[in-house]
Amino acid sequence: MKSRLKKIFEHFFLINDTPHKIAAGAALGVFFGIIPGEGIATTLIVASILRFNRLAALSGVLVTNMWSTVLILPPTAIIGAFLFNDDPQNLISEFHRNYYLGFRFFLSKIILFDLVLPLIAGFFIIAGIISISIYFLFRFLLKSKKIKFLKEKSN
Repeated sequence: MKSRLKKIFEHFFLINDTPHKIAAGAALGVFFGIIPGEGIATTLIVASILRFNRLAALSGVLVTNMWSTVLILPPTAIIGAFLFNDDPQNLISEFHRNYYLGFRFFLSKIILFDLVLPLIAGFFIIAGIISISIYFLFRFLLKSKKIKFLKEKSN
């Protein structure tokens, strides 16, 4: 299993594209993977429009899709509560209480402004911070990996 993950990681860094496009694609995929409701189709469309690497974008969204909401919800609630002068625990408990009510209740004025708006603001801020970090980390790694690869190839 460990060798398989290492091989996948190596293939990712051997994508034949510029470091900027690969890093931007991965960051875009991570961003859309973290934001609730967005997914693979949106990521691929936006990556195509912006001419980012679609394989890297797809990898980013698949790595963060689904499981990231559980990990990101507490800091999202803290940021959203701070921005909208609310209690983070209240936002999380309201989210869990109203999650199963269905789409009709989700768009009600109280839920939309008191629950959804603070959480969405928090999700966008957290996703933005993580995506920007991913972009710079991957760009650095890709540039150093390509330089190392070119030096090895010239020898």
